[in-house]
Formats: sequence, structure tokens, C-alpha cells
Amino acid sequence: MTVTTDSVMTDPILRVVDGSGGLPLHAPRPPEEHAEYAMDAHALAETVFGRRLSTHERGELDRFWRTDWSAHRLVLDDHADRSLAATAIAFGTPVFHGSGPGYALTCHPDAEVVRAVRHALGRPSTWTPAVTTTRELLPSLVDPDALEPSFLAALDERLARGPVALTVPAAPGVPAHLTSRVDGVATLEVVVPGARCTSGALVAAALGRAGTRMLATTRPYATCPTTGRRGPALDRVAEIQRTFGRMRPGAVVLAHRSEWRARRRQVPLADAG
Repeated sequence: MTVTTDSVMTDPILRVVDGSGGLPLHAPRPPEEHAEYAMDAHALAETVFGRRLSTHERGELDRFWRTDWSAHRLVLDDHADRSLAATAIAFGTPVFHGSGPGYALTCHPDAEVVRAVRHALGRPSTWTPAVTTTRELLPSLVDPDALEPSFLAALDERLARGPVALTVPAAPGVPAHLTSRVDGVATLEVVVPGARCTSGALVAAALGRAGTRMLATTRPYATCPTTGRRGPALDRVAEIQRTFGRMRPGAVVLAHRSEWRARRRQVPLADAG
């Protein structure tokens, strides 16, 4: 499998998928219905760190989990709010955040965090998230034998217009729970924020604090608990707060300052995760 300039699509995670024609869609089941997966914040963070949390770290983490995110939100354009959200991701707490004209949910790539998020969102067991990273780190996630020389130049051209999603053969060492098999090849769905997208600063900060090359990411949408059918992607923060504001594990909400301006800046073209 070779990555070519045709592999690059502008604006990856932002096409609204029509959820009509199926059973009614619901928010994820309450924690008691899948309590074995409802890890608390401290347990997730200790899984990520591989050790017990200090008293100070527990205090930092409690700031995220004592907030009612169905009613409260941070602002993506605010540096202090982005910094707080980046810390949350590094601690294993997922974050709903503005991305292009819509929203994404991004979390630490640790397998246990991804598993907990999958159950919190009501996704089927076959679900594999996309990953997000920076332009600088992207080549480290791709099988070097698959890249054509013109690929990065084409990518830079597209990133100047907005976020990009592409499916690439994964580099050795990319965790298996983040890849899918295509014709026997481990592939990775990657999202890179656009050059002017404020979410790029969030992703870069979270990667630095988590000490990873990638984060797991997905488009926020409700899923029918009976059929697994996905509903429309949620592109307004109020919808996300109503649907997922009290899910477990909890998630920080980092909203566009103006959703109207975010939609005018970029047009949704595609979807990922």
C-alpha cells in the first residue's frame, strides 16, 4: 500500500452522516449498565502513568471530574483553557473540542482509555478510533516504505486549507488497537489539524504533556444501543453537552468561541473515527 497525493483529503472528521431510517438513537447507557467498564478518573490516570497518583495529581484530576460538563464549557481560543484541556488528555480524561467547523473527541491513546471511551460513547466492540497528531510527527506514524516523495508537499498544501484525514500503512510500533487490517496490512486513520486551526495548538500541547506521538480521536455522534447504527455527527456544543455531558468516563468540553465563525472559515468534506 503506497501513500500518494490522492490519499490526502481536506477536512477529515466533519461530514454529517445521515442517521435516518433506523431505530431511535440514544445517548450512551448510564454507568450502572456497564459498570465493569466505568473506570473512575483516578484509575484511568494510574493506568496511563503506570503508577499511583500523588496527592497533588489527584487534586489536579479532581478539577476535571467535579465539573458538570453538561452545563459548563471551556473555550478553545483561550490559551489557559487549552492548557487545562491538554492536561486533562495527558491524565487520561477525554476532551470534546472544536475541530475545523465542528467538534471531535480526543483522548490519550492508551488501550484502557480507548476501551473506556468506546463503552462510554456506546460504540460497538469492532470500533477503532482515528488518531490525531501534528504535521511534524506524522511521518513517524507511517511505514516509511510507503511514502512517495510528493506526499508531504501535497499534505502541506492541503493543510493550508484546513484539517486533513488520510489512511496510511502504520509504522512498526503503532499500537494494534489503533489500527485496522486492509489486505493484510496494518493501516492507520490519521487526522492532522489545519495550519490555521486552533485545535492544532491543543493537540500539540497534549502530545507534549502525554509524551506520545499520537492521540486517539473520533467524531462525536450517538449510537443506537441495539443495532450499533450511528447517528448524525454532533457539530454544536449544546448538542454534545446534552448527549454526553454526564457520560462516564467524564469528558472536558472545550468549545469554539463562535461556532458560526468556525463554520464560515471551513467547509466540512469528510468524516473519520
